[in-house]
Amino acid sequence: MSQPAAAAPTRAPSGKTPPPRRGLVAECLSLLGSLGRYFQSLGALAGEEAREAAALGARLLVMGIAALFFAGLGYIFLVLAIALLAAQILGIPWLWILGAFTLLHLLVAWLCADHVRRHSRTPLFESTRREISSDLSSLGKNSKP
Repeated sequence: MSQPAAAAPTRAPSGKTPPPRRGLVAECLSLLGSLGRYFQSLGALAGEEAREAAALGARLLVMGIAALFFAGLGYIFLVLAIALLAAQILGIPWLWILGAFTLLHLLVAWLCADHVRRHSRTPLFESTRREISSDLSSLGKNSKP
């Protein structure tokens, strides 16, 4: 008896031969490899974006510090100009006027520091603490038989 000849590979309608079947394990390994490459590229992208964000943040920080410096310098010059103008108009020595401005600024600084001192003792996230403690107490009641 003669053995039947091996069947010729079937052709897809497009004329190409379909890829051979690889099996479940090979497909799972291929999926894991693809996921690994995906997460690796995602991590590289996140690293690149983090570097760009850090550079932008550093530039903004430097410009913010420069803006505060020049705003402070401008304020000092404004106070000096007002003191000199008041000294000219009122006929009072400018050192006395600057002394009064200094006392005024020290008073405002003390009021601000007192406000911060009073409000820094206020507990933070009070509603969250209440919610968590009520959750913990309800969990403690439910866990006991």
